[in-house]
Amino acid sequence: MRILSLLFAFLITPLMADEGDILFTRLIELDKFAQSKTSYCRPRTQNKKLTWVEDFNDMSLSQSVWTYAESNGFYSDGQYIDGWGNGELQYYLKPPIIENSNTTKNLTVKDSLLKIQPIYNNKVYQSSNKLQYTSARIHTKNKKTFTYPSRITICFKVPQGEGVWPAFWLMPQEDILWPQGGEIDIMEHRGRIANTASSALHFGEKFDKKAAFVGEAVVPNKVNFQETFHSITLEWRRDNIKFFLNDDTEPYLNINSSNNEFKKYDFPFNREYYMILNVAIGGKYDDYRVNNLDLCVDQYCSNKSNPDQHRFLVDWIEYEILD
Repeated sequence: MRILSLLFAFLITPLMADEGDILFTRLIELDKFAQSKTSYCRPRTQNKKLTWVEDFNDMSLSQSVWTYAESNGFYSDGQYIDGWGNGELQYYLKPPIIENSNTTKNLTVKDSLLKIQPIYNNKVYQSSNKLQYTSARIHTKNKKTFTYPSRITICFKVPQGEGVWPAFWLMPQEDILWPQGGEIDIMEHRGRIANTASSALHFGEKFDKKAAFVGEAVVPNKVNFQETFHSITLEWRRDNIKFFLNDDTEPYLNINSSNNEFKKYDFPFNREYYMILNVAIGGKYDDYRVNNLDLCVDQYCSNKSNPDQHRFLVDWIEYEILD
């Protein structure tokens, strides 16, 4: 069933996406982009309760905050889940021990930007799955945690390319089977779709008994979302979560614990989480699509005239405590 509701200057459409998922789509006004800018990110906060900011101003990635993941999957309840449970094709690499900058060919810090680029070449990185894609995934588990009441904002620029899947998300600090502890996806993007970004809340009892709320912010076709920087803000309070694009004051996703879905499953989001930044390749998020011609072939992205168009760029992340 599809319900359409016209609210002020945007359209919100709740509908079912994957089985058990409820999707809300908000169409953003063209007027929001009337002024040409290189960045539409919301202004930096003046809140004196700002507790943490990541500006990526150093040439190296902070080892006191970030840890690299390495592999193509994870262990859950003693079982190895490859493809990160989504059919993803990339192998995440970590830096060599002698690398003082704590960076890799897939992840660099330059010009005060974190840059993550997936790479496709003929080298096989996992013989069992014959993976020919590498990328980077970093997280703050056991180093930096985040909770409510707070506001988390990321200012970013997404990469182009079919099958490219950048993400910024939160997982529970405590060790708990997914999705019992919840998952908060602050930003995800399909590289072949230039005008849409999404956020999501995943919850439930087990892998085959779960649900999700997904919110999509859709900008007009005349506005290429991939050509400029944008921000997404998570406003996180007890029993309520909202997501905002740029400096909008109306959320494109607003979920609270009184929703009917939480009569079936617990509302798991009142706990501590850690951050994850990554770029995946392929997977079910975009129906397993991949176009190798859209990917960089080496760390310099020498096959592309504008390498940064094929990299996930992060300018800054802010975490501020709310009253």
